[in-house]
Amino acid sequence: MTLQHETGPSTAPDVGEEEDALLAELAGRLGGTLADELTEGGSPARLAKLDLPDGDPQVIKLLVDIPGAVDGHDLESFRVKIQQIEKIRDEIPALRGVYTELSHAFHGENWAAYTMPFYPNQDIAAPLRAGEDIEKRYAPQLRTILSDLIGEGHLRDSAETGPGHISEVHGDRLIRRFWLLQKYLPSSLVDAPEIVVNGVTCRNPLQQAQRLLDDPRLTSGIDPKRLYYPIHGDLNTRNILVTDEAALAGADTGGYRIIDPRGTLGLWDPAYDLSKILFSFTVWDAGLRKGFRLERQDRDWQVAIDGGNYPAYRSAADGLLGLLRGLPEFRRLTENDRGWESRYLIGHAFHLLGEAACRLSDIKKRTGEDSEDQLDPVDLATGHYLYGVLFLEDAIRQLEAEGRVDHDAALSHLG
Repeated sequence: MTLQHETGPSTAPDVGEEEDALLAELAGRLGGTLADELTEGGSPARLAKLDLPDGDPQVIKLLVDIPGAVDGHDLESFRVKIQQIEKIRDEIPALRGVYTELSHAFHGENWAAYTMPFYPNQDIAAPLRAGEDIEKRYAPQLRTILSDLIGEGHLRDSAETGPGHISEVHGDRLIRRFWLLQKYLPSSLVDAPEIVVNGVTCRNPLQQAQRLLDDPRLTSGIDPKRLYYPIHGDLNTRNILVTDEAALAGADTGGYRIIDPRGTLGLWDPAYDLSKILFSFTVWDAGLRKGFRLERQDRDWQVAIDGGNYPAYRSAADGLLGLLRGLPEFRRLTENDRGWESRYLIGHAFHLLGEAACRLSDIKKRTGEDSEDQLDPVDLATGHYLYGVLFLEDAIRQLEAEGRVDHDAALSHLG
């Protein structure tokens, strides 16, 4: 079902032409030729492969400023991404070989771009979409990668932090972005005090976010006590690339690339990053590939991934917390953090709601997995929003009743 709406996300009509001209200009500066455009990913930036006459191919990534783009998708964040990449590569020698390598950086008045070497790769979840058993490649590879990122990255530096972190990071982010949802989604979804999703009566998420900001005592028992080195900030599965399976499986280091950080230089909560992997498997990745099935019967909104999620994705989501707990580095990270599991799950809910606004801020064209038809950005936003409303309601109900969020109870809403 496609929602009936009069307008959808819009940008200046010449943005695509400006991007095309800039890509051609930058290719000319580097003496190369634009080859294939790379369209997979959740970012609004344009990516293209660049063939060079006397060297290995490069990838050029360009972002032109678009008024109204949400934080994380805006030009300022994009410029900080470049700084974050340089920071990590300079400060952590053990990760220098696996983190995005910058070849060139360019800055204009309303745009920025950088280039990096092109590596043949697949995202870490690709075998799961093909139905491969989790333990064959995905789980061993993720264990190795997260051991590196946590042990060499997050644990490199930390500092104590005070209460209110969840409300300041997650609640405030949703409030900042909610205007986009109110602009494009039906008022019955964004303005009503209650929304029924898959038979569950849920409270308005904007009001819930404001409640956390006004009175953060609800999350005080699960707020982090320490923040850690900012290793990424947007660690979804499409930002974890496998480039050499033999190296990743062997005694050598490397064999993978970490790309496209959020753009943050301050100390960070690792639960934010690791719940991005969870949200990749529960809703996000399959939703962007397949779209959503949306129905409304009276007050009850029904949402599901069109055609269903990949079976191995559900298994990966169910097993991710156990995989993490099996890592010595993760146990060091969380040994004195009783609220970690709850924060991971409430972060998952807020990521879905934040992503709904991203779909309305992102002008990149998307087609369905098995079709050349365009996936409507309002439908993509609505699917993420409805799942986010459902998961946030569950998380807050559990906090109100038990003071914590249980993993199995939360994921039961996937059906």
